Amino acid sequence: MGFGHFPTPYADELLYSLCARYSTRVSYSSAKSVIQELFGTTSGAATIDLPNNLCHLSAALPAGSSLTTERLINRHTILPFFSPFLPCERVMQLEGDMRSGRGQAGYMRSGIMASRIPTPTHLRFCPVCTQEDEKRIKETYWRRTHQVSGVEVCPAHEVFLEESDISRCASRQNIQFITADDAAQALTLRRLDLSDRAHQVLLQIACDVAWLLKHPILGSDLHALHNRYLKLLINRGFATYTGSIHVNALLDEFTRHYSSGLLKLLHCEFTGSVHTKTNWLLRLARPPKHAQHPLYHLLLMQFLGCTAAEFFSLSSSLSFFGEGPWPCLNPVAEHYRKAVIQKCSLSPRLRDKRPVGTFSCECGYSYARSGPDSSPEDGFRVGRMISFGQVWEAKLKGLWKDSSLSLSEVGRRLGVDPLTVRRHAARLRLLSSRPYRKSKPLNCAVRLKGTRVSMEQAEKQRASRARWLSAMRQSPKITLKALRRKYPREYAWLHQNDPEWLKKHRPHSGRRARSTSSVDWKKRDAEYAVTVKAAAVRLKNNPDRPVQVTKTAIGRAVGAVTLLRQKLHKMPLTDQVLAKVVETRVEYAIRRIRWAAECFTRDHIIARPWQLVLRANVYSLKDLPEVKSAVGAAVTLIESNLSLERKLTA
Repeated sequence: MGFGHFPTPYADELLYSLCARYSTRVSYSSAKSVIQELFGTTSGAATIDLPNNLCHLSAALPAGSSLTTERLINRHTILPFFSPFLPCERVMQLEGDMRSGRGQAGYMRSGIMASRIPTPTHLRFCPVCTQEDEKRIKETYWRRTHQVSGVEVCPAHEVFLEESDISRCASRQNIQFITADDAAQALTLRRLDLSDRAHQVLLQIACDVAWLLKHPILGSDLHALHNRYLKLLINRGFATYTGSIHVNALLDEFTRHYSSGLLKLLHCEFTGSVHTKTNWLLRLARPPKHAQHPLYHLLLMQFLGCTAAEFFSLSSSLSFFGEGPWPCLNPVAEHYRKAVIQKCSLSPRLRDKRPVGTFSCECGYSYARSGPDSSPEDGFRVGRMISFGQVWEAKLKGLWKDSSLSLSEVGRRLGVDPLTVRRHAARLRLLSSRPYRKSKPLNCAVRLKGTRVSMEQAEKQRASRARWLSAMRQSPKITLKALRRKYPREYAWLHQNDPEWLKKHRPHSGRRARSTSSVDWKKRDAEYAVTVKAAAVRLKNNPDRPVQVTKTAIGRAVGAVTLLRQKLHKMPLTDQVLAKVVETRVEYAIRRIRWAAECFTRDHIIARPWQLVLRANVYSLKDLPEVKSAVGAAVTLIESNLSLERKLTA
């Protein structure tokens, strides 16, 4: 059966709020009746972030309602906060989960449960929004923007958000839809101090979140996101054009930009040392492997001086020479200055720390130039010629035969100077075929590489070689650096014209071979056996989210990853200790379950088994007997601890 009526949604209203207002108007006898009629299930809950069974809800709405399933998802749920930073296929799967009844799968796909950034513990509201709603529409409602992780202020009124008494944790309230009128209370306003750097950051985060929710993006290619970051990092001097990151400079500047207190408030602090090579900031700066929480992205965008709107308007292609195709600059081709070159090859070598692109046309014309382009006119600039090609050479042969044309005129028509004309004429052996015109003979010094060496050049080669060998015989221990200083002209000529000979006749390197002192492997084995055992204990007792105790993790902890990988056969004691302390997948899963139980106990929440499984991220192992037993024991432990705590406080 369809509904007789349904509330008209307000701007940025949460679907939970719509359902709460509907429930109040209809006055259902029980909370479960509301969920059953709205979502067609008796086992569901009043979900806030990513509700499911939305197809059932939209189908039951009054005839002519504009609230389609797609509109409900994009305008009244939190999904648009996550979708710009997830692959398109995962966003489509998430939408499928929300349309159907796969609620737990949706939470897993979004990364909410596995993230270190928690969701707010209570529904939140802005006191100014509440006051304005009462005056304008005689009621108030829950806004999406205020419920997003990382949003601590209202972007519209620049005041801090306040917590209501509606908990988002597992409790009886999970099956109730409660309106903002029944929960929100007027409190003293806490206005932002916009001269405070931390307050400015919080306000920008709130504004970026509001923009993301208002402009839904159906997923992004993770490499496209990384390309945008790389361009911004290059502009700030934190990366090279080849993609290398200046790690220390980036981390130092980032920690100066954001205070440790602010990062801790947002749950985005770096675990361990600031300069660890595995923190979330470096995962965003380097080529992506997995999706990251949206709040991490917003912090990096703001650090790089970019709003969310500006960031997603940037080109996602990593091209330093504009978008192809590019023009062919062969002056004798019919397609001269037309965009016909389809591919630009980026040279691995940098010139003055700038990228160098090579452009090759099908006509054989090939050139290179440095970037990045700063204007459209840069696309018509030739930095270095690589090849003129067969079309240009055919034109040269035709013009060379015309005795009425001077070399200057031939060069003008070919787009080069007269000397270049004569060089290529010599290479193509055209000099003898040109009718007589009065001109200077072509000097051997201007011949192209690969042409016959003249007698004068051969004499210079002989003299340079002789002086170079004589200097080496007179000073057998002389270094290459000293020899270059003593004979700079000879070295320059040989390096330019006779590089193969010079490579074979150069002083030997003065570097001394490293001493190969023997290692006392027995002593080292005993030391590392103790160190490895202590490192494993530290990893297991770390109060933060558990890390699996593996050989690599222990190696990182003791600074000996390579040693444990390559030399373990020489350290039998250490090998035995590793075999005892390294965790299997099941052991690691059980330890994560215990950690999750401690978290729920600390938050005073009686967790259900599925919540423990999701919090501990052991969904793929949940059917194993050992994992099932650990989950059951953890639920019992949480209930007994909380029961004992209530007795002690009573």
